[in-house]
Amino acid sequence: MATFVNDFFSRMLPRTAAGTRGAFAERDEKRQEPGMLREMPNEQIHLFRKKIDNTLVLRTEDKAATATCWKTIGMACVAAVVAVGMIVPTAYGKLAGYQIERSRDEQARLEKELAQLEAIEDQLLSPGVLAREAESRNFTEPSPEALVVLNVDRSTALAMNQAPASKK
Repeated sequence: MATFVNDFFSRMLPRTAAGTRGAFAERDEKRQEPGMLREMPNEQIHLFRKKIDNTLVLRTEDKAATATCWKTIGMACVAAVVAVGMIVPTAYGKLAGYQIERSRDEQARLEKELAQLEAIEDQLLSPGVLAREAESRNFTEPSPEALVVLNVDRSTALAMNQAPASKK
């Protein structure tokens, strides 16, 4: 890299006094020219990268490491189950509390609605309203001769589904 920079700038910059060219200037005659940049640090070090093919290498199985891994996985699962087992009752209690509060709100709403409906029913079943409704529909009271009494002796034999008691 430094060689490229030195070549590039040696053409563009004016030459300066000798002695400002760097520590390795005496090794290379081209670098003796005035106005050259000094070398980059460790420019003299060359790295060689060798391609290594490990496709034929087989990994040696470490049974102790495998057993340790499985034990660790098992303990993590047990710890997770214990943690969830400790959290579930608390969460269930919270959810049940919310459900109880919703049920109480629903009960209060239904009681209020029931009270409103009972008030409306009382208004509709008042004798004045019933008389007006009967009059608007041309209802008349039956005459006493038109009434039929079904259970004259007021015995409970029919209601109790029993045979009438025999008289002696």
